[in-house]
Order: sequence, then C-alpha cells, then structure tokens
Amino acid sequence: MAEPIARALGLKVIEVQCVGRISSPLVRVVMDKDGGIGIQECEHFHQTLMRTWELTKSQGPVCRFEVSSPGLDRPLKDVSDFQRVVGKLTKVTLRNPIANNMVIVGRLLSVSDLGIQLGVSPPRRPQKQQIVDVGWEDIVKARLEVEF
Repeated sequence: MAEPIARALGLKVIEVQCVGRISSPLVRVVMDKDGGIGIQECEHFHQTLMRTWELTKSQGPVCRFEVSSPGLDRPLKDVSDFQRVVGKLTKVTLRNPIANNMVIVGRLLSVSDLGIQLGVSPPRRPQKQQIVDVGWEDIVKARLEVEF
C-alpha cells in the first residue's frame, strides 16, 4: 500500500517493518527522495497512508504507523543507493573477512555490476590509501558514515 502512495508523492520506500501484536500492529516506514526528505513530507505521507488504510481496511485491525527519513547514516540497500553516494564515507559489514576485517570503512570510489570499490586509509597512514574491492554477494549491510 505504501509504494503507490510514495510514487505519487515523489518519494521512495526504503524499508518497512511490521512489529507489535496482530490485533494492533505498528508499521514503520522509512522514506527518502533525491536531495533528502523533510518532516513535512513524512507527515504528508503518514496522513495519506493512514487515510488509505482506514478506507481500504476498515474491517481489519487498527494499525499504527511511524514514518521517518533514513537519517544521516542511512542504510544502502540497492545499486542505486550506492551510485547516489559515490565519494562518500561508507561502512560495509562483510559476509567473509577481507584482510581479517569483517567491517570496512572507506570512501566509496565506484559501483559496478560486480560490486563496489572502497578507498581505505590505514589508521597510522591516512595519506596511503588502499583500494578494496567488495562483491555484492559479500555485503551483509552497508550504510553511510556521518562526516563532520
């Protein structure tokens, strides 16, 4: 139900979680758009989703909704997410270790059909960057790192 509403409002559904009891579920929806999403857009989506639920599911359970943006450290879920943040600092949790590391933090250099390429600086030698290739199948989760 969230996808068509999001498209109509120029938004993208990043994640949906359903938690709580069956008789009173809580649905958490994380939204975004190019350039970021504001609180007014979250509120507008929330109101539209609530009205749509009430009209189409009047016999179902009373459902509560939470709508939010992904935040500064947003999760990266698909290829388009990675392409949008090339050049930014990224934290990647791996399925299999690379150089004895299960987590790699580096600057996202490129995105391809095979995976991503990160520029990783050793802690004691930040000017000496190492290039690390990570295949899509090796990424468990990834998110932006907050930079100040």
